[in-house]
Amino acid sequence: MKKNTFSKFYAYFGTIFAVALVCLVIVASCGPYNSVLVRQGSPEARHKPPVDAFVIVTIDSKVLPEKCDPPTENCLAVIGSLPPIETRKTGSGMMVWHEGRSFILTAAHVCKEKEAPSHFNHPEKDIRIKLKTAEEISVIGVDGVAHEADIVSLNDDLDLCALRAEAFNGGAVALAPTAPRIGDVVYSIAAPYGLGGESLSLIFNGRYSGIRRGMHYYTIPTRPGSSGAIVLNQDWQAIGSLHTAFVPLESIGMGAGWQDLKIFLESIN
Repeated sequence: MKKNTFSKFYAYFGTIFAVALVCLVIVASCGPYNSVLVRQGSPEARHKPPVDAFVIVTIDSKVLPEKCDPPTENCLAVIGSLPPIETRKTGSGMMVWHEGRSFILTAAHVCKEKEAPSHFNHPEKDIRIKLKTAEEISVIGVDGVAHEADIVSLNDDLDLCALRAEAFNGGAVALAPTAPRIGDVVYSIAAPYGLGGESLSLIFNGRYSGIRRGMHYYTIPTRPGSSGAIVLNQDWQAIGSLHTAFVPLESIGMGAGWQDLKIFLESIN
């Protein structure tokens, strides 16, 4: 009788332990899985310009003398007194949502500096200085606050760049479900010549005018600083971007199309 009681106890305990172990395995395996699948909900429908999703993208570059190469007497005499060369350029951008993820989109040539010189040469004075370049990217929303940003993806062929700014808490626009048709009314929010930011949002409108040689045309004024501006349809959804001005005509901008944005966003890992 005693033996049977112990047998039943061990069988009961073994069953409970096995069930608990299975539950632990399920919880352990499901935790990370769910965290990977977390997606952002789609933005609410817009009924007015999405100024909260717009940003000015700023690139601050600093070129510094690193060392004499080679360390000649003339070079060593001057390198310590050389100041850094600081430059700033600006572009336009906007937070765009697609398939559960949001990125700040702008133009690739805004994100990336042209090839910086690696050396400063003055052969007559026997001076050759190796240079180093430091670069900082930030985005400024309508609140006027600058947030540090990092490049997530960049495509030179499409002239598109995706940025992530963890501290930016503005809104987002959705990628439109379909491409525009020729003649559709379109809009953009941009900061030509850096005009924009806190209490100022320049909103332009025009029409989608088609594609030629891979370039999409919009009758929207485009100037330096407008590069990267997202083109929006009448539902304030993203259908393209601006990256090139047609200088002879002030009211024409060129850039990426809806399909380009879709391909680029879906290519980001």
